[in-house]
This record gives sequence, structure tokens and C-alpha cells, in this order.
Amino acid sequence: MTDSWRGYELLGGHLALDLVNTVSWRLDPAKTFDRLDAPDFLALWLARTGLVPGDPLTDAADVIDPLKELRETVYRLLVATDQADVISFGERLAAARGLAVAEATLPLQWTVPITRIADVIPALTLTADDLLRYPDAALVRQCLGPGCGWLFLDRTRNHSRQWCSSQDCGNRERARRHYRRSREQQPAD
Repeated sequence: MTDSWRGYELLGGHLALDLVNTVSWRLDPAKTFDRLDAPDFLALWLARTGLVPGDPLTDAADVIDPLKELRETVYRLLVATDQADVISFGERLAAARGLAVAEATLPLQWTVPITRIADVIPALTLTADDLLRYPDAALVRQCLGPGCGWLFLDRTRNHSRQWCSSQDCGNRERARRHYRRSREQQPAD
């Protein structure tokens, strides 16, 4: 297996955001990396997110393109809502709800049982709907790291989180500031 997981972490705070974040360096076309194109990444992602525990389902390649379409629609809904994306997502959601089941306990939790790889798309559609319909959607922020573009839930008390990860983009920004300060303090030759 290639190291498609290197540089990727589940840090969005919601499964739908972790799906959106499968594109690294989204805002820097020279560095953009779509992890769904990496061999075996989807199977690993499904297992690590707990969406498909255990052995990965076969024929994952069959869902890559529809999964990318869902991912990009959710991304656009979160950063720049457009009526065409609302309509597209609504159509996906209607289809997903037709496959959903719930256990007879309150509150009802509608899910799509994943018995084949194609079930991943409607299952993730319902998950994205959960985020988009509830107040957590107002807590979604985009990382301020140059070129990053990852999304996350800002659950800090004063809603001041700026970075997808303080160890990654936050650390790069601190290093840039330090370098800039040290350059400004150096005497001119």
C-alpha cells in the first residue's frame, strides 16, 4: 500500500468534514492532492472512520467518482452555498432517505446499512445532512494556512480556532512569524 495516509488526519470534527478533507492543499493548485485517487486510500479511510469496520468492501473504485461529487457538493455548501448545489444535494438526500432505516429507539437515528460499497454514498449523504441541518454548520471554519483549505468544527469557547491543526498549519505559521521577526531584527550589512 502506498503511504496515502501521510499528512492526513481525521481532525474535521465530523465525518462529513473528514470526507471534504480528503483533498489536501485544496487552495493551492500546484500542491493539491486528492487522496481518493491514491490506491487503497478509500478502504483505509472507511475502516479508520468506522463507517465500514473490518475488511474493506470490494470494488471501491466504482464509488470514487460519485464520492468525489458528493464531497465537492458538501464542500461548496459549507463555504459558498449555491442553489444548484442545494438542489443537487437534495436529490442525493431524497435517494439516501429511501434506503435509510432506524432502530425502534428514541431519538430515531436514520442510517443506511452498508452491505455493499455503493451504500457508502447514501450513508455519507445522510451524515452530511446531519451536519448541514444542525447548528454545528455555523461552527465550520476553513483553515487559514496558505493553500490548506481543510474544514473543521471550531468548538473553542470564543470561536477563535484558525488552523486545521496547531501541529501542522499552525506550526508553519508560527515558524513563518518567527522567521519574519528574526529577519527584521538582524542588522543590515
